[in-house]
Amino acid sequence: MTKPTLSAYLMLFFQGAIWGSSFQAIKFALEGYGPISVAAGRLTLAAIMMSLYAWHRGHRFPREGKTLALLAIVGLFNCAIPFFLIPWGEQSMDSGRAAIFMATGPLITLALAHFTTNEEHLNRFKVAGFMMGFIGVLIVIGLNTFSSGVGDLLPQLAIILAATSYAISGVIARRIQDVSSSVFTACVLLAATVMTVPASLILEHPFSSFSISASFESSLAIVYLGIIPTGLAFLLRFHLIKTVGFTFVSQVGYLVPMFGVLFGALIFEEAITLPTIFGLCLILAGIGVSRFTR
Repeated sequence: MTKPTLSAYLMLFFQGAIWGSSFQAIKFALEGYGPISVAAGRLTLAAIMMSLYAWHRGHRFPREGKTLALLAIVGLFNCAIPFFLIPWGEQSMDSGRAAIFMATGPLITLALAHFTTNEEHLNRFKVAGFMMGFIGVLIVIGLNTFSSGVGDLLPQLAIILAATSYAISGVIARRIQDVSSSVFTACVLLAATVMTVPASLILEHPFSSFSISASFESSLAIVYLGIIPTGLAFLLRFHLIKTVGFTFVSQVGYLVPMFGVLFGALIFEEAITLPTIFGLCLILAGIGVSRFTR
């Protein structure tokens, strides 16, 4: 590992901007396609891209049944479930708010790691950070949402469930050893593609909607989601992990919601309210506090 350089910080900010922009791209994609088809489209493109990259690097794909099964499970929780839940929630929700709720992922990981690992038990800082993040989520959701029925609450819970799914996938991924990053990602994306494409074809008939209602912008948004936030962002992530370490890369969690809110305001003129800003600050502060060790 080396000390982070200016180029490493620039790549980290670029990765945060890429992932932050995915919430607006999903909005465009939903104008012509259903949420399952959005997930299936981006996964298919990213799986092809990463498989070709792994093949070009000469990396071998695993053949052990247990390893393949674990990779498939990671594909379910890391890609198939969240890539469906996020578009589903964004059908009736601002893209910036969706990005904020996704920032709960690191906090959820804290709780899961306490029960699933021997090295990352909760301490007073982690508990305080988790509580700060939880209060921040409640502020962003708003108390009026709880009194207006489940219709307004479910999309927000779907995004939080997507963040939880990402956290679960991280716990499972720890058990997979001796698989290169490119092959790991290619296998995970391929497994998720196999899960989502049949569901898309059966339930949403995306090819018929392509000729009827899907606009050029919607199709272009799916291409962007597959190549940039899914494919290219993975490559940037792997490069930074290998050169400057995972702890440095994990700081992208601070950047994604901020870029998501900013792009939502610039592209869709989504309102940035005081409770939204305060709730976001609490969530990010909670993530920061949880990293203290003494």
